[in-house]
Order: sequence, then structure tokens, then C-alpha cells
Amino acid sequence: MVALRQAAACFAFLSLSVGGAQAGGPWGDDPISLKDGPGGGYWVVTIGGYGAAEPAFPGSKDYTASGRLIFDVHRAGDREWLTLPNDAASLTLYEAGNFRAGVAGDYILSRTHNDDSAALLGLHDINYTIELGGFAEFYPVPFVRTRAEVLQGVTGADGLIANLMADFIYRPAPCWLFTVGPRLAFVDGQYNSAFFSINPIESVVSGLPTYSATGGFYSGGVDATVRYDFSERLSLRAFAEWDRLAGSAADSPLVRLRGSEDQFQIGVGAAYKFNFIW
Repeated sequence: MVALRQAAACFAFLSLSVGGAQAGGPWGDDPISLKDGPGGGYWVVTIGGYGAAEPAFPGSKDYTASGRLIFDVHRAGDREWLTLPNDAASLTLYEAGNFRAGVAGDYILSRTHNDDSAALLGLHDINYTIELGGFAEFYPVPFVRTRAEVLQGVTGADGLIANLMADFIYRPAPCWLFTVGPRLAFVDGQYNSAFFSINPIESVVSGLPTYSATGGFYSGGVDATVRYDFSERLSLRAFAEWDRLAGSAADSPLVRLRGSEDQFQIGVGAAYKFNFIW
């Protein structure tokens, strides 16, 4: 089944975003032209998507097709906050200068033994997971973005994850935008146990040794993106991310014997920007 990670979370925030995504970006994007509508009296909507490949499940060495939704709404004349493909869907509730904060959400599809009959044989299924929480962003200088997300699973894998990010932003020309930066993730015991623990019954059925995963440092890696604007309205985008599982997740027999500590993601997409009169 094609994974649609983040898409559901983005749609969940769709109606709220119309009223809340009026962010001003400190990295120097030019305001959109007003030639197609009355000055300042409308909203600018960006919508599109990525086709991508990512691990079939956390710790997998096999990959599956996935999708990312591109969606943003802001009032004409305002600048856009930078949003990257692997950010949790977010709604800005407070902003001041180079800082903003608000609520965030993400989505992880279910993991079942039918997804990968060899690696997941004998292991428990994990229902679809909706993660809800908050985020904060700060730009210490115009070309550096720092972001933190704290998300709690409310269905499926009901653990806690904290994502820490930093991105260097480079614009060699108005039509080009590049970002690159490190990624760190920390989780609690519930999160790691859902994906990486193996109980005695599962051990007998799967042939893997029993294992009890604990929380802590989950992964570290790097993310890079590129965007090319063909016009004010149409853009082509691509991203790649590498993460290395660590700690209790990396030590799980599922990862050591049937999976991989190295987790890669790559994708390409396009987005279209249009005016919407409210």
C-alpha cells in the first residue's frame, strides 16, 4: 500500500491554516505579484505534492513509494515561512519577528506483517498513528532556520517523539532555493517499544531474540532540499534525507538482523500557487 505520510495531518490542518498561516518569512523571499488580483485583498494558496521513496517501516532495509502534500496559505503581501517536506504539518498561533510557534501534527500509516512477510514475520501489527503536539521556529540570522517539534501519538504507536532541526538557507538567484542541515530525534520508551520490542511469543514465532526497547536518542542525520521557481506560480522541488538509527532502536534484533540502521528518503515534486479571494 502506498504510504501517504503527512498527507492526512496536512488535511487535518487545512481549514485552520486558512485562518492562521499568515506568517512573515525572514529569509528574503520576494512578495508575490499583485497583478492577478486586488492588492492585499486575497489569499495566496500553494498546493502540490511529492512522489517519494522511504523505508517500508522504521528500521526497514526495504523501501516503498510514499507521498508528501505541499500546502500553504498566506495573505497576499505577507512573506511565507519556510516549510520543508519532512516538517510536521503546522499551524502558527504566535509569531514575533524571527520567531513563530504553534500546533503541529503528523501521520504514520499502519505496519502489518503483510507489508514485509520476511522481516515482520511473527511480529505485532501497529495501527495507523496520528501524532499531535507543538512546534517552535527561530531564525538567529536570516539564512539559518532552527525548529523543534514535540509530538505525542494518540492512536497506534502512542509514544512521544521530539525532533530537532537546523537548516542553512541559500538563494543564489531569485528562482533558486537550497537548504541543508542536521536532524536529531529523541523518543520515549513507548515509541521505541511499539516499533522495536520483541516479546517472548513473538520471539518464538519470528525466530528473533526477545528484546525490550527503551527511550532516548533515536536518530541523527541530515536533510537537503532544492526548489526551482519556473514562474511566480509554478515550482519544481526535490529533497533527500539520511538518518542513522541509534541507541535502543539500532540495537533491536529487527534492525540488526532484518533491517538497517541507515534510513534514506528521497523525493521530487511540484507545486502551483494561485489566488483565492476570501
